[in-house]
Amino acid sequence: MVTESMTAIAVGNPTAVPVLGTPIVLGWFEVAAAEALAPFLDASCVIVGAHVTLNHTSPTPVGFAVEITAQLQARHGNKFTWDIVATDSQGEAAHGTLISAVIPKEALNRRIRQKEEARSS
Repeated sequence: MVTESMTAIAVGNPTAVPVLGTPIVLGWFEVAAAEALAPFLDASCVIVGAHVTLNHTSPTPVGFAVEITAQLQARHGNKFTWDIVATDSQGEAAHGTLISAVIPKEALNRRIRQKEEARSS
């Protein structure tokens, strides 16, 4: 259900657009892909977004429910390509492609530490 906190206004659009914000849709795309992969992972891995194309095709007002559907299109090693569609009661609201990657938690933590160390030096 789209709430006021999910509108383009709430996420920073300065032109008072009172409908579902594209950054929220992107977040839902990432969640849909991660939820589809999560049951197959062991505890030592995480799922990260690697690339996205998103077409926000129709405005969704506050109060509308949105359904996200993710369909796996391809797998290349640790990368998974998803076709994802967002629909509301009036039809398609957005569609796109998301590439997510499964990586070891330790690899992610190592990269985070490297950036933190570089920032503080």
